[in-house]
Order: sequence, then structure tokens, then C-alpha cells
Amino acid sequence: MQDRIKYAAVITAAVIVIIALFYPSAGKKSDGKIHIRYWYVTGAKELVPYHVSRFNASQDSIVVEPTALPWNEHEKKVLTSILSENPPDVINLVTPVAKWASRMALVPLDELIKRDSFSDTIFFPSLWKEMIWQNKVFAVPLYSNSYAFFYNKKLFKQAGLDPEKPPRTWDEVKEYAQKLTKKDAKGNFTQMGFIPNYGNLQTSVLMAWQLGAHFLSADGKQVKLNCKPMTDALNWEVKYFDEYPLDKVSSFMAGFGYADQHGFLSGKVAMMVLDNTFLDQIKLYTPNLDYGVSIIPTFKGYPTASSAGSWWVAIPRGSKKAEAAWEFIKFAVREDIQIAEANSDEALLFPANRIAANSPAFIKGRNSMQVLVKMMDYAHSPSIAPLVHDIFWREFMGAHERAIHKRQSPEKALMQGDVVIQKQLDMAIEYDEYVRTKMKFQTVSSK
Repeated sequence: MQDRIKYAAVITAAVIVIIALFYPSAGKKSDGKIHIRYWYVTGAKELVPYHVSRFNASQDSIVVEPTALPWNEHEKKVLTSILSENPPDVINLVTPVAKWASRMALVPLDELIKRDSFSDTIFFPSLWKEMIWQNKVFAVPLYSNSYAFFYNKKLFKQAGLDPEKPPRTWDEVKEYAQKLTKKDAKGNFTQMGFIPNYGNLQTSVLMAWQLGAHFLSADGKQVKLNCKPMTDALNWEVKYFDEYPLDKVSSFMAGFGYADQHGFLSGKVAMMVLDNTFLDQIKLYTPNLDYGVSIIPTFKGYPTASSAGSWWVAIPRGSKKAEAAWEFIKFAVREDIQIAEANSDEALLFPANRIAANSPAFIKGRNSMQVLVKMMDYAHSPSIAPLVHDIFWREFMGAHERAIHKRQSPEKALMQGDVVIQKQLDMAIEYDEYVRTKMKFQTVSSK
């Protein structure tokens, strides 16, 4: 009998542990408040997001319980929670909204938006566009990144260039780069003016946007990687490397690293397209760096272009507390909260709220930040083909490598990429259409 009692006690304890792990709000003494679970993707740090702390302190009826998700596991965890009908009430992710919406994994927000007269005009247009799938809104943009042209004023002076006159066109970039490039006695690069394929924003894609590229048809069914603007841009890059042998450039770049070993921060690369986080990196690692920030160069007669994707918040399918979740989402994107969060010590990201980004309280008189805010007006979404996002960029990078190494012409390399992307896109569209015949989008009021 005693053994049975002990066994029962062990089982009971195990059940309590399981409940505590998988149903964190269960078993808690009711405090009369609505508790909502908020899952957000994070890096190494697991700080409680600023907007969570401020929201919890701002009222007494809703409590947000945040949980950090590691990047390499977030998709599996979120999808599993939805399939098991025990999802969080709000998620904060960065992968394309359409990938989730097409799986019926998100709740459309249109009814809530209309009811509360929630205006999409407070957001940068390129970010809001990412929130829409099949003419429905499934998420709200929270953060972004903005890119601009960074240049080393000290190296400009040493090369006899005016440090207050950065290049405005890609032809000027070429001219400046020749003056800013140095070699040792063996012909190895010790300093370079510009490297088109260095950085996390592809120069040739920026150029293609500037030249008017539309990589996807209006109905989203036809990919057009092999278009004239893209081939022209890639041809520009191929010709650029005719003057700078790729093997020597690769050897030069092999010495780069992170922090103060980054090519721009270390003074080895004079000009780069970088994002707003580099303002903080410069301040942290190379505070004495003499640099400037300007509009991204373009081709003569064409507008500039940039890229900006969204970290977004949404209500996953199966949430039982959508109303409370929506109140939290609205709070997180308010102008004052976005400014305060952007100015907090741990913040590195850019406000999605364009009113907040244009506020003097955010810009603080910094010319560099003014330029970064201005570039958001020229931003394009990196989610070019959202249903096959990873495949699109994989095939583009493959085509890019084959072209600059002259294994294929830009046209043939891009055409090969088109074939693969289109095949996968057709399958994704077919699957999406099949899912929508079997399932309906969840409304806010449905369970």
C-alpha cells in the first residue's frame, strides 16, 4: 500500500510539472486579469522586450507573459503549438507573413482594424504591404532595418576626395573606388574602395530595383528574376570585377571578421551600404571613426532604392484571447512606445511606425539618422516571392555566383534560377489553393 501511495504521489508530481511546463497559466491562482502568452524570436539575449514591460505597467487588466524563442527552432515550435491547439496569443516573427497566412496559421485582423479605425498610414508603405495576403491583413509591422551609404571620411581625405561629397551615382562609386584602392608590392589588396558582394544587401538587387525591376507578376504567379533591369545590374557587377580579380578580392575579404574586424569598421573598405545598427556598432567598437552617411547611389536619371523587411506581430490561429492580444499589439506600435523603445539601451532595430521614425525625439538632430529615415521611403521588401522566399534567394545567390565567376552569362544564370523558382512557386500556389478549399480563415470571434 505504501509503495502504491508513493507511486501515486510521483505520478501526481509529474503531471503537475507537465502542466506547468506546457500550460504555464494553468495552476496559477486567478488574479482577475487576462494573461496572454507572447512568443518572440530572439538572439543570444533573452531580455524582456521594452513594449512588454511598458504595457504591463500601463494597465491592470491584461498581463503579457513573454517567451523568447531561439531562431533555429521558432518555426517548428510555433507551428506545433498551433496544430496542437495550444498556441500563444501573440507571435513576433521575421519570416514572410504570407508563408504563415497561406498555412491558415494566422487570424485576419481586418475586422479589428476597421472597428478601431486603426490606420495603416502610420507605417512605412513597404512594411505594411508585407502584412497583406489574399487581400487580408494578417499582421502588424513592429520593427525594421534601414540602409544607407556609409563612407570613410578619413580615407576620402587621404585619397584627395572631398569628404563632404560622397558619390551619387554608381559610375562615381567606380571612380572613387579606383582612388581609394591600395595594393602591396605583391599586388594584393590592402584597402578597397567598394566591394559589391560584401555586406548583407546585394548591390545588384538594389540596382535592379533602381532600374525598375518587378521580380514577381502582379498576381504573384510568375517569377521574373531574368528581367532586363536585373541582367543590366548583374552585368555592371561582372564588369566591376574585371578591374578587381575575384581571387584577390576573396583573399582580401578572408581577413575580415566581426566587431572592429569588420571591413568598414577596420578602415579596410572605404564605402559600403550598411544598416542602422552600424551606428551603434561604430559607437561601440570604433568610436573615433570619421565617417559619413548618405543616400544610396543610383544610376543617373533613376531614383534610389533600398530594402526593408519587417519584424511583425500577429495573432496565431487558435488564440482564445484575440481581443486582449489586439490591445497589446496596438500599444506596441504606438508612436511614443516605438520612440522610447528605439532609444532604449538594448534596442538596435528601426521603428516600423514612420511617425515615430520621423520624430525629432528619435532623430535627435543626427544627420545619419535623417538619411536612414529618408531611405525608408525608397525601400522594397526583401520578401520578393514570399511563398518561396528561401528558394528565391538561394537561386539568386547561385545565379549571382555563377555570373560573377563567369561560369555563365548573367542572362543564362538568371534564366536557370527562374526555372527552379517557378517550379517551386507553382507547387506552393497549388498547395495554398488546396488549403483554402479545405479550411477557412479564423475570425476574431470564432474559437
